[in-house]
Amino acid sequence: MSSVPIPGQIRQRLAPVVRTLAPLLDAGALARASNPDVGLACRATVEAAWREITAPSAVYAAWDARGWCRYVGSVYRQQVTAVGDRLAEHHRHPQHGPARRRDWVLMTVLPIRAGALHKAVLAAEGWAARLLVPLDGGAHPAIDLMQPPDAIAAAILTTPGA
Repeated sequence: MSSVPIPGQIRQRLAPVVRTLAPLLDAGALARASNPDVGLACRATVEAAWREITAPSAVYAAWDARGWCRYVGSVYRQQVTAVGDRLAEHHRHPQHGPARRRDWVLMTVLPIRAGALHKAVLAAEGWAARLLVPLDGGAHPAIDLMQPPDAIAAAILTTPGA
């Protein structure tokens, strides 16, 4: 997938997120990634995301040049350009867009497996935000500590039509 090097401190911060969310992640997409232990990665530009990330549902993190997690979000759409489309929306934000274009240098993306419901994607975002503690953005979905990702994944397998 991407040849963008991921600094060690970011790899270290992402590893527990990948382990926690593993039951919800698209194992095939991660296996094809150059960094399967930390997900997909690209420069934090819309063009790079459109070119390199093909996940219609995902949890993503934006990182700054110092290796700090700036933002955690999720996307649940039909098109494979979903992450790039969402990044474009972040960049166009009237108040925060200029700072995001300047400060976000790396995007890491955890693709969610096919068949996951929107509420599972939101739960994955909540868990990722809880673990990464991003500096910006605080309106993350609440998580149910009694329903960890493996229980959410099990529910997906038993949901009709999933």
